[in-house]
Amino acid sequence: ITKSTGEEIFQSHYKEEGVDNPNFVYAFNAYAKAGNVSGMPVYVNFGSIEDFQQLSDMGMNLDGKVCLARYGKVFRGNKADNAAKFGCIGLIIFSDPKEVACEGVEASQVYPNSYWLPGTGMQRGSLALIDGDPLTPYWPSVENAYQLPEEEVNKLLPQIPVQPIGYADAEQILSRMGGWIAPNDWQGEIPGLIYRIGGEFDIEHNDCMLEMSVNNRKEKRESKNVIGIVYGSEEPDRYVMLGNHRDAWGFGTVDPSSGTAQLIEVARVVGEKMKLGWRPKRTLMFLSWGAEEFSLCGSREFVEEFQVQLEDRGVAYLNTDVCMSGKYLEPAATPTMAHLFRSATQDIWSPDDDGSYYDFWKRYENVSDAEDFEPEVNMSPGAGSDHATFIYLTGIPIFDIMFGPDRKKYPNMGIYPAYHTGYETFQLVDEIYDPEFKTFRACSQLNLRLGLDLADTDILPLKIEKYADVMEKAFTEMEANGLIEKLTELGIDTQYFHQAILNFRPAVTAWREYINALDISNSLVRRTINDQIRGFEGTFLLYGGLPDRMQYRHAIIAPSQFDAYGGSAFPGLGDLMHGIDDLSAQDRSEQIEKLKKHVSDLMILVDRAAKYLQPFPTL
Repeated sequence: ITKSTGEEIFQSHYKEEGVDNPNFVYAFNAYAKAGNVSGMPVYVNFGSIEDFQQLSDMGMNLDGKVCLARYGKVFRGNKADNAAKFGCIGLIIFSDPKEVACEGVEASQVYPNSYWLPGTGMQRGSLALIDGDPLTPYWPSVENAYQLPEEEVNKLLPQIPVQPIGYADAEQILSRMGGWIAPNDWQGEIPGLIYRIGGEFDIEHNDCMLEMSVNNRKEKRESKNVIGIVYGSEEPDRYVMLGNHRDAWGFGTVDPSSGTAQLIEVARVVGEKMKLGWRPKRTLMFLSWGAEEFSLCGSREFVEEFQVQLEDRGVAYLNTDVCMSGKYLEPAATPTMAHLFRSATQDIWSPDDDGSYYDFWKRYENVSDAEDFEPEVNMSPGAGSDHATFIYLTGIPIFDIMFGPDRKKYPNMGIYPAYHTGYETFQLVDEIYDPEFKTFRACSQLNLRLGLDLADTDILPLKIEKYADVMEKAFTEMEANGLIEKLTELGIDTQYFHQAILNFRPAVTAWREYINALDISNSLVRRTINDQIRGFEGTFLLYGGLPDRMQYRHAIIAPSQFDAYGGSAFPGLGDLMHGIDDLSAQDRSEQIEKLKKHVSDLMILVDRAAKYLQPFPTL
């Protein structure tokens, strides 16, 4: 912050206090545009599309403003994209105590005395909304491949400078801002501060300007994936893949090294078992990704290079990124595999050594021993880690395994307080998060147990029936929230799409009865059944991707266009409907045609999925 005289009255930190390693990376957001900008500050809450629209409705002109957003709710890259679209010339993102210091900000209440984030903790991270190497979008970045010219690459990357800061520095800016008081649900928890919208500084600082300087530079770097393979004894051409990335934004003891440690342990155990003569029926792949933190480069490029083989041979991908940031399992999976968490957690140890993890889970959810317990699983995983390309590009079912903090006790907490900061140290894990590494043990056991469910069973244990539940529930919700009525008002007929959904359940029920009656002692019968199960997910892929989003092809579950971290059912409908009433007459007409085509596409996909399950009369 500088006065009109040029006097500097505040400058933010470039790395965390107390992080003395001279080689530790300064805080930055990958792919942020380099440059210097200055303007008046505006507070934009979480920087979601709804937040920016609310500011616009309030009459706040964001042109030429430097915006401040809290981390959380939506992916940081969407915050940057929204800010640029609404006219901001720069974006500052900070972690608010409401999400990262829920018990207070005094030294005794934050790291190293607890796991809460100190005031200068800054969350680094990528901003790109396109996965993989931006020089070769949708194609592998291999030697001699065509690369986009720089002017085309720049169109794919953030259009404004973006910089992360800590809440101690955010306070220095927010406390000097004038303007309206922010709405109650926009108020954070920096002690003693009333959050204001801004657009100007307060009277005492009305001759001040907020300046940003982002010094990112573009360089080509080589990063390698490390791959280990245990070929299957019966179906070596069927791949069960276990992966984790190994690059980090700093010391990285939680993200990604908690996942890396368990993956190495799983590989060790498999190796010991093989010394005794065992070999899985299907091939196990161990995948250590490079450059994940730069928008999933390692995994995306791997899938793009071997897409044909993976679509033909991939059984499932099991992802562990942040394996451990607490004791509490936050399971995510594609619908066909979600049920496997229940039986798997019954076979692994709890972190308190009192029975199985399933027993621990029941106690946490206040379920009595006598009651049945079906764990809730997120069946629309977002796209924030390496599982994304497998499910959303190639249609390979996935698990995403993470043990997180107590979100019942701290519902506002983000992923975990020290995420991508200089305070993500071995001390944090060894003394605070998991002193006896019992959650690490549970994560390793769970990953291996789920992997063997898929690699060493006669018939793949996927429940295709779950998609009937997902699609029927999604359509009912769209009826309840008025989306179907709105489509009807626009002249879009959804009855045939709905009928296709209703027809799917009897088709999958008949298929299940059919395969249950088959003699699976015959290896050809087993192979035929497994191929049908393995290939089913691919029936939901759109050849050209979701409308205006080539990198996401899965039409049933995929991230929203406005939040890459989140997932939703039938995402293309919500994306196309967003803001349709604000379009010009011509643009609205074109959007309606896109909606008509997409509803038709969905009808065809669901109908095609049902037909895919037709029996083989001579089997």
